[in-house]
Amino acid sequence: MNSRRQSELFGILSTYTNERGIVLIAVLAIIAILVVVGSVAVITTNTDLKISSNHKSSVQALYAAQAGIEEARERLRGLSTTANYAGDPAANPNANWSAYILTSNTWQTSDDPNYSISYLNYIPQYNPVNHTNTSTVANSLQTDISYWVKIRHKREYDAEQAGHTPASRHYIDYDGSEATHTAEAPGNIVYYGYEDPSEPTNAVQFTSNTPPAKYKPVEIITAYGSSGGSLKIIEIEVVHYPGPPILSPLYSKDNVSINGSSSIIDGTDACGMNPPLPPIYVLSPGTVTASPGPTYGGNPAVPQSGLIDIDIMEYINAMNDNATITITEDQNNTTYGDAGNFVTCYSDTSNPPNVQGLKLQNVTGYGTLLTKGDLTLGGGFTWYGLVLTSGTLILNGGGSGINIVGASLSVETITINGDLNLEYDSCAIENSLLNQPLKVIKWKEIY
Repeated sequence: MNSRRQSELFGILSTYTNERGIVLIAVLAIIAILVVVGSVAVITTNTDLKISSNHKSSVQALYAAQAGIEEARERLRGLSTTANYAGDPAANPNANWSAYILTSNTWQTSDDPNYSISYLNYIPQYNPVNHTNTSTVANSLQTDISYWVKIRHKREYDAEQAGHTPASRHYIDYDGSEATHTAEAPGNIVYYGYEDPSEPTNAVQFTSNTPPAKYKPVEIITAYGSSGGSLKIIEIEVVHYPGPPILSPLYSKDNVSINGSSSIIDGTDACGMNPPLPPIYVLSPGTVTASPGPTYGGNPAVPQSGLIDIDIMEYINAMNDNATITITEDQNNTTYGDAGNFVTCYSDTSNPPNVQGLKLQNVTGYGTLLTKGDLTLGGGFTWYGLVLTSGTLILNGGGSGINIVGASLSVETITINGDLNLEYDSCAIENSLLNQPLKVIKWKEIY
């Protein structure tokens, strides 16, 4: 083979055996792949961070809305004279009442998509106290959470929007009209209480042209929570705790024994707000024996018996979690609460053990007295509100007597000795329940 031919062959072999170009191409390809993978990783990471941030903001906004709901529930408790009160301050509920709780004074009416000049639109202040203020001002008890809340009474139109019809009732229509309502003519306020004669121990929603003063409206609370650009809206319906149904100032699921003639038991409402009740109601086959007999008042002005079984223990259990005072031993010369501060007192006579039950003498109280076990009341006992006992109730009036203004309910026997003045008072009963939390009957996340 000549030298020229050898040179050409060597050149060809050199071309195919030179790896430096292939390595360069491979390196560039790897770099390109790494760039793509890196870019995807960066994009994915940024997306995940945005998703995580949005989720965090959304959760925080939801928590803010829930905080607004809880503040509203808390500020609907108590008397209308309470500084922090945010409920309807009118003596009789106003169908057009509404109130706002704001955490910022930059809030505008345009922030509420359902704002209406037909409502009162109060922004109640607590410092200074002004329950009917309408000027925009931050009036929340919170300072570091972003939300605003609207509270208003539930009306017939609201129930109809939720599906109420004469054929599918959400409330009992006692106002004499079942016509469909509009936003401009929303109908009567929907109340909550024991107004179904067929189920006297079951609280229901109802309307009436003359609603009983002892019951309050169903309230609609809408809370708007915000965080980092996220918005959450929660709407709930709540009811004021009605307590047990009151059939008479003295109720027993067992026998009632009255010794002597110095007792007065009157079912006439001392508050003048509700119709008179019979003085005593016992669950059949319980009986009332009196020798020679007390003075009765009410309508009818004689003891009654029937089959209405009030689950007193259920009410004791429901209310004791919110007791403001726990009584662990017998008391003498003690005062609980006052006329402007009704409290809930609770005593479990089995913890610590008290074989004779709880005994209260020369005690004055305002609110609800809950006793698991037997209860003995001695002379000088005065109570404004409710007395609920899961065991026996013994009232030994003695020389200084016993006064109960409100109502008393007992699971077991009631024995009355000596002076007793027991009168029905719907206002005292209502005040005794004001510190109970409002019950949620409907909850939904709107947005």
